[in-house]
Amino acid sequence: MATKTINQDNTADIDLGNSNSMTITAVGGNASVHVDYKLNGSYSSAIKGNAGYGNPFTVSAGHTKVVNKSDLESENVRVGARNANIKVTY
Repeated sequence: MATKTINQDNTADIDLGNSNSMTITAVGGNASVHVDYKLNGSYSSAIKGNAGYGNPFTVSAGHTKVVNKSDLESENVRVGARNANIKVTY
């Protein structure tokens, strides 16, 4: 498993590869998290409409959100954080 820390108001590319999911943990505050992917040269929401949650979504301070690969349009995504840092494990 790999882990990336994404500071507030930044993004990071995540390649889920053989991972079935990613776990996002909010550090130090409530984080607004968005998950995008590149589609025809532009970024678009990577969260499928039938996933049951929106984009962006909120992860409360000290809590986690599991994002299943089956909820995503692509296994190669860009994850961004607002309002707090996040840790992504995949």
